[in-house]
Amino acid sequence: MKLLYCLLCFFAEISMYGQTNQAKSLVISYLDPASQTNAIVAVADFVTGQPCPAEFSNVLSNTNLFTYEQQKQIEEIFYKYKDITTNSGPVGTILIGYDQTNYLVRTEGQTISIPRCLSRFRYTNSDAVETITIGPGGMNSEYRDKSDNGYDIGFIRTGYGTMLRFVEKKGNSANGILVSIEDLFHQGKDWDFRRAQFSDQRVTEYRQYTNGLVLGKFLMWDPRTGKLIVEAEFKEPYDYQKHLIGPGLR
Repeated sequence: MKLLYCLLCFFAEISMYGQTNQAKSLVISYLDPASQTNAIVAVADFVTGQPCPAEFSNVLSNTNLFTYEQQKQIEEIFYKYKDITTNSGPVGTILIGYDQTNYLVRTEGQTISIPRCLSRFRYTNSDAVETITIGPGGMNSEYRDKSDNGYDIGFIRTGYGTMLRFVEKKGNSANGILVSIEDLFHQGKDWDFRRAQFSDQRVTEYRQYTNGLVLGKFLMWDPRTGKLIVEAEFKEPYDYQKHLIGPGLR
């Protein structure tokens, strides 16, 4: 009986040791594992996700993740670009430049040229400028004030739905937050970024940046269930683009 008790204790200790090591070695699968030594990864579950604590709830009103100013700015972006065209920008702007370009997509055995329209607008009540690119896959915009601060956004086609990507910028570097918000409304084959609906504001990704590098929180959620897919914190500046090894969102 005593031998059985000792064996049970032994295997329990082995199990606890294995669980502890497993928790310490948790990594984000599409980033180079060797690069994540200065990250604390609490959740990395791309299969079922984990229950999300209230402090990390994936809504724009979450003050643990967004300042009031960030909330208002992103809410305004939901509607700011509803009526834009290649020669008509956001309210309060005038067209100062236009060009049509092509970008190449390489597939098996062929290269496809896809046209894009690039328009540049100036705000009449400030020195801010905005460069908007419209193509078959959606719309991208770079907004900068006279100090070269602003944001980049993209309305990106995801099947029949839309993802909004928002990144705070200082010059060409991310500084602040990167946020992805999913529109689960399927538009059908006649997709148009102007008809995206973000009324439920389902945040799917959140990163904190300093001088172009991830520093701080990195969170991902399942847009349909709200469960956490990734919960991590980078304690030192991390080059996300450099360490991508899989199909992670850029």
